[in-house]
Amino acid sequence: MPLLVPMSKPFFSSYIEELIVQYAKENVESGRWQKAGSLTRSRRDTERLLPLGIETENNHFFEMKVPDVHESVGSIWLSLENSATTGTVFIYDLEIKQEYRRKGYAKLALKEIEEFAATHNIVNIGLHVFSNNEAAQTLYADMGFQTVSLNMVKRLEPSH
Repeated sequence: MPLLVPMSKPFFSSYIEELIVQYAKENVESGRWQKAGSLTRSRRDTERLLPLGIETENNHFFEMKVPDVHESVGSIWLSLENSATTGTVFIYDLEIKQEYRRKGYAKLALKEIEEFAATHNIVNIGLHVFSNNEAAQTLYADMGFQTVSLNMVKRLEPSH
């Protein structure tokens, strides 16, 4: 049985609101953004990427369902990004609900994302992971992902 099933519009509505809050929080915790205005910035970024919401072209949203569990164990947002030289499935979000983490669902989802990519003649899977999320970094490295770039920041003390 496939783990990934297309996300319904009602599920998407609550999913995207939760994603906006979580993305703002992660950016603040990682030190990329200031807390003030982070929610507005997260909403603006999300609306820029998804001007038509769930209907935005080349974006695919999935719920992760498993037998014997009567709710989604997680959710995924993928974007198909094609250039003149290659195609990439970019994972904007892969979220496992807290109570279902460390049970292998993320690895199963990543394998299904590979199958999804293959059916779309895509040769790369990309993603972003925050530097303070060591568990995700370990998971992705174990699944064969490699670091291809690194953003760095130097914190300056405000001058008074």
